[in-house]
Order: sequence, then structure tokens, then C-alpha cells
Amino acid sequence: MLKATIAAMILVAVLVVPASAADPSSVLDRPHDCIIEPFIATELGSPVTGILEELLVDQGSRVTKGMVVARLRSDLEQASLDLAKARAESTVIIDLGRERANLLKKEASRVTELHGKQISSTAQLEKALSEQQQAVLQLRQAETDQEFAVLEMKRAAALLAQRTIVSPIDGYVTKRIMAPGENVFEQAKIMKIAQIDPLRVEVHLPIVGFPLIKEGMKAEIRPSQPAGAVYSATVSVIDKVLDAASDTFGVRLLLANPTHELPAGVNCTATFPSIGR
Repeated sequence: MLKATIAAMILVAVLVVPASAADPSSVLDRPHDCIIEPFIATELGSPVTGILEELLVDQGSRVTKGMVVARLRSDLEQASLDLAKARAESTVIIDLGRERANLLKKEASRVTELHGKQISSTAQLEKALSEQQQAVLQLRQAETDQEFAVLEMKRAAALLAQRTIVSPIDGYVTKRIMAPGENVFEQAKIMKIAQIDPLRVEVHLPIVGFPLIKEGMKAEIRPSQPAGAVYSATVSVIDKVLDAASDTFGVRLLLANPTHELPAGVNCTATFPSIGR
């Protein structure tokens, strides 16, 4: 009688085991809440302080990587660049130094020849050779100063370039935070830009499905808007630290959006039907 009772209890326990515990793939085949987000969302600032002179884009504008989106006032930096450029491009001092060095070289050769014929004194020869050497050193100094001028011009150009704000990504302006005339400081943000191709899909799945999810796996994404649409996304990141409190783990998928028809910031559901096949 006791053995029969135990057998009956085991049979009941087996029958009431959830299907998910016996078949993890059935859990992943069901819809799971997710959210579609921009691949990158960034707030543009400035590496230097100054007055915001102009904004070249507005909210909703499409931007490309490297596109100029804003400029700070740069009168002083432009003047410094112009001055440095003029110095770097001027070769007058070098030309004068080269001409003087050539002249003194000829003079030293003449004195050397006369000294060989015992027409000029040793003192005259030493003076001519010394003046020639000084002219050569002065020419080298002029050429070095020219190189420094070129470096100063590049530095001035870099400082001027810092006052031009460019987009680091392809995307859309989601918010203009500052307006022309405002003071841009170290922590100030000028605008927000989001990249929506590809899109990121964030979903949390039950821990029971952790062994089945692999990078490169496909999933079906059904966004709330537009309703009824189904998209294919690819698993790109799997969290290696599980959430014991909710018995879930995070998964990130990439969803191609080349035509930008699918907006970011919408809820969705994700299923992994390929696991059960």
C-alpha cells in the first residue's frame, strides 16, 4: 500500500512539472517583451569653452558622420591661424641667409686661394672661414625657425578646428539643447544625436533558456508600431551575469534598418522560433 502511494505521488509530480522545465525551447518560442532603441545615442559637447555662434541643424535633421552641425565663435583663433600661416609661408629670412652663405663661401674660397699664393694673411683666412661658418649656422637657424612656424600653424589650425562641432555618427538630431549666443562650457551639451541603423533590441529571457541562446541566432521582432510588422534581428550580446532576483538574463540583438522606416524607442516582442525547429 505504501509503495503504491509513493508511486502515485511521483506520477503526479511528473505530470505537474511545467513544460518550460522539461522543454526550454518552448519558453523561448513564446513572445517576450523587448524594447527597440537607437544603436548609439550621444550628446554632443565641445572640447573648448566659448560662445555658440550658429547651429546648422534642427531637431529631426538627418546628419552624416563628419558633418558640421555647430560652430563656436572663433575670431581670435582665426586671426591666430592667419598670422601663423603667414609666418610659415614666408621664406624671406631663409632666402637672405642662403644668399649670404653662398656669398661668404665664395669669399672664403677666394681668400683661401690668395693665402695659398701667400698674398693674404692667415688672419684674413681665419676671418673669412669664420664668417662663412656663421652664415651657414644662421641659415640652419632660419630653416629651423621655419619648421617651428609650420608646427605653430598646425597648432593654430587644430585650435580653430576644435570650435567646429561635427557629428561622430550617421543619424538624426533628436534634441537641440542650446541656442546661438549661449556660453558653451566644459559640461554643456549642445544637442543629441541618435543612430538608428542598425537598431538595438534589448530583451530579458528566462534563465532556463540561457544554454540555448547563441550569438548570431535569429529572432523575430514584432514592434508595437507599425502594428503587425515582423522583422528579423540577430543576437549580438548575451549577458554572462544572470539576474537571480528575476530569474532572467539580458540579450541584445541588432536589427538592420537601412531605410530608417522603423523608429527607435518603441516596445516590441521577441520570439526565437528557430530553437524549436
